[in-house]
Amino acid sequence: MTTSTSPPSTPIAGTAPRLPQHRLALLLLGGIGLVLGVYTGLGRAGIEHRFVAPDLHGVIMVLGFLGTVIALERAVALGTRWGYLGPALTGAATLTLPLLRPVGGVLLLLGGLVVTATYLELLRRGGREVHLAIMGLGALAWVGAAVLWLAGLGPIRITPLLAAFLVLTIVGERLELSRLTLPSARSRRRFLVAVGVFALGVAMAAFWRSTGLLLGGLGLLGQVAWLVRYDLARRTVHRTGLTRFIAICLLTAYVWMAVSGVLWVAMALGASGHLLHDALVHSLFVGFVLSMVMGHAPIIVPAVLRTPLEFHRRAYLPLTLLHVSVAVRIGADLLGSEGWREVALHGNVLALTVFLVLTVRSVRRGRRTASTAPVPA
Repeated sequence: MTTSTSPPSTPIAGTAPRLPQHRLALLLLGGIGLVLGVYTGLGRAGIEHRFVAPDLHGVIMVLGFLGTVIALERAVALGTRWGYLGPALTGAATLTLPLLRPVGGVLLLLGGLVVTATYLELLRRGGREVHLAIMGLGALAWVGAAVLWLAGLGPIRITPLLAAFLVLTIVGERLELSRLTLPSARSRRRFLVAVGVFALGVAMAAFWRSTGLLLGGLGLLGQVAWLVRYDLARRTVHRTGLTRFIAICLLTAYVWMAVSGVLWVAMALGASGHLLHDALVHSLFVGFVLSMVMGHAPIIVPAVLRTPLEFHRRAYLPLTLLHVSVAVRIGADLLGSEGWREVALHGNVLALTVFLVLTVRSVRRGRRTASTAPVPA
């Protein structure tokens, strides 16, 4: 989910750039992962399901959907054919998991190994950049989660590792862009300490849950404090149009990252409630991660599909729906209200649906605008 991907080349006036069919196919596999992830999420929340086991929700949503999209973006950045094996494996796993769970798990593990190798190659090319090392650590968390899941550990036990994959991928990218705000070497070391504490915590959480959640939560809060201080979004939020929209997505995402960090610490210290785990998980995976997805989509989609994307202010609609529904969901979880939690869950689904519809529409409008642009004399 990084913006370091090379931007798409400018199309010739009067023509729409040709969609790369292999990338589009892989992106569609990620979309299938999203559909299955939403479906299993509804089942996990107690809404009737028949076709896919609800305990697959976390694995499909994180590694099937987001894993495929991130692996595809990394393959584009790498620019080699073997890099596309990562999203191909995770996409195949998404289709396989509902039918042959062990086979799907092995495919997810192999996909994680390919993505890890992708980061190693990018590190070799990029002079061992710290942000790439952090993102590579996130890929190792993916591998660890897949191994433990294949070994029989349940969704709750591997959730911290799934969180680490997404958090480290995102904060690694934000660390790269923080150079433009000129943080000192000392402040960057503080950030690396926070990342290290978080990584240690998630590694421990599968076996020593309380200690792991405590360290992981403190690491999350440390990263949030640094990012709020040094993220480039603090400057770009004062601009207009797409630039401002992206900044708002990022800054509001940090609010939910902080909420999740507090909940990790609270649970480690003995806080209880039958919906507390739901609040801990979805403040991060829905509030933080999906807000980041909405903010990065206008950059990633054009880069991956080599096609322009037309921004419109209606993009704020799914973002607003997302944050309102997450706030209702976390409130319902903390109050133990199953009814309001279900209402909020449907709000989460609606926000995702509107986001996808508007994204597809923006791509189509962007291509139409490119194809009808006048050819210069």
